[in-house]
Formats: sequence, C-alpha cells, structure tokens
Amino acid sequence: MNNSLVITALGFDKPGIVSELTGIVTEYNGNIQESKMLSLGSEFVVMMLVTIDISIQETLIKALEEVDGLNISTKNTKLQKLSTDEVHYKIKLNGADNEGIVNVLSNYLTKESMNIVDLETKIINAPVTGAPIFNLKAMTTVSKLKNINEIQSDLSQIANKLGIEISITNY
Repeated sequence: MNNSLVITALGFDKPGIVSELTGIVTEYNGNIQESKMLSLGSEFVVMMLVTIDISIQETLIKALEEVDGLNISTKNTKLQKLSTDEVHYKIKLNGADNEGIVNVLSNYLTKESMNIVDLETKIINAPVTGAPIFNLKAMTTVSKLKNINEIQSDLSQIANKLGIEISITNY
C-alpha cells in the first residue's frame, strides 16, 4: 500500500543536494509527485511530495536523515483531488518594495476565502534605475460562487493604496 509523504530538507547550498536526495527516494522506489527546490540566501530548501510503499517508509526516512548537513522533516499527507467547485486564478503583483505587501494581500485573500496554493516572491532591480522592484506570483483557488469582478475591483483599490500593480487572471 502506498502512502503520501511530504519531505523537506534544509541545509547549506552546495552542488549535489538534489542528486543525493532524489537518488535516495529512487533507491527506495519512491515516486516524486511534486517538488520545489531553491536557494534562499546561502541555504538550499527542498520540498517534495513523495509516494512510497508504507512498508519501507521508515527506512526511507532514516536514509534521508543520514544525509550530512541537511535538516530533514517528514509528514504524512493525503493527495488532494481537484475540485470542480473552484476556479483557479493567478495573481501577479509588482512595484516598489515596501514592508507588509505580502501580509496585505494574504489578509485580503483570506477575507475572500481564496486559498493560496503557490506563492513566490523576489526582488529584482529595475532595468534603468536599478531600484528594487518587488515581484509576487500567486496561484489561488476560490469558489465558483465568488464574483471575480468584485475581487478585481478590490485588488485595484489595494494596488492604488500601496502604489503597486496587481493583476488577476484565470489559469
């Protein structure tokens, strides 16, 4: 019987982390369903959703915990089925880097019962001036019953208040 397992790993960034971790998962016949891997400062973060035979799950976890220099965390989970009662939206935001932008947006989305399923932020330098520009991309889900025009209007008001640009589109 297969089980779904979320595996996170955090450690100093160096070549070979992805190869080592995925090699161990493969060695124990695990299947990586989804993953995100990225450098944050001098650290490297791996997040994987793995399906594995429940009879060898503990052996896999022990093998992962033996990897030198990584903090490993695991948690059993259930695979989610896609809902036909929800609509998926992509939100893009960019503008001057100000404290609290993510908090303002996430508070609004919570108020509207919009679920953030993926969120990525980064700061880039503007091409001409070199000024820091904050970028955010979020994938969200919301009930089909919600009025997207009202949400777009509210996001426009938030954008005007913060002096940034926000767009929302289907994905």
